[in-house]
Amino acid sequence: MAKHYSNGDKILQAVLANEKLSQWGEYEPTGEETISEALSSSNPTIRAVAMIIDGEENNSTQKEVYTQLTQFLTQAL
Repeated sequence: MAKHYSNGDKILQAVLANEKLSQWGEYEPTGEETISEALSSSNPTIRAVAMIIDGEENNSTQKEVYTQLTQFLTQAL
């Protein structure tokens, strides 16, 4: 059975497929990433990208996304 991807999942996969980002973030894109899986990733780059896309999908304000992302990156890095 084929896996159904949301638009957010497809955007995430496209962003994570960027060669320079994957080298910088030290991960190998699979092309099968989902937002829900990426939000619990141990890789800060994958998780940060997912947080931005998830915030957009959930109609969060830019300030809400910025605050959440800043808090996460401060703790993760």
